[in-house]
Amino acid sequence: MANKRKTPAKSSPAPIRLDGIDWYSLYIYAVSLIAILICLFSLVALVRGVIDAAWPDPGYFDPYAPANQNTNGLTPDQIKQGYLDQNRRQAFKSIVTSAATLLVAAPLYLFHWRLAKRRRGEI
Repeated sequence: MANKRKTPAKSSPAPIRLDGIDWYSLYIYAVSLIAILICLFSLVALVRGVIDAAWPDPGYFDPYAPANQNTNGLTPDQIKQGYLDQNRRQAFKSIVTSAATLLVAAPLYLFHWRLAKRRRGEI
């Protein structure tokens, strides 16, 4: 008797199980949910950063404080401007961080959402 080799069948997507948990779909939807939440939170932080950059918090400065309390000979206007500049720098850092997070999370969400649609047979 000759040794017969079985040829492997073409790979097809894994069938959807109806009798239990479809772990692959659960993974796709979980990653999609997490990625969309990260996108939403980074958008909120991005808007807040833009608002803080446009209208920075002047900080607290007591103009009636004694002159020897860490002012280093600066005038009250210079100290106030220093607070404004510092808050504006922090706002720009926040904008960059939020934009970078959005640039990573948005494609991750889109990729997994397309996988989910393909799994459902919509594409």
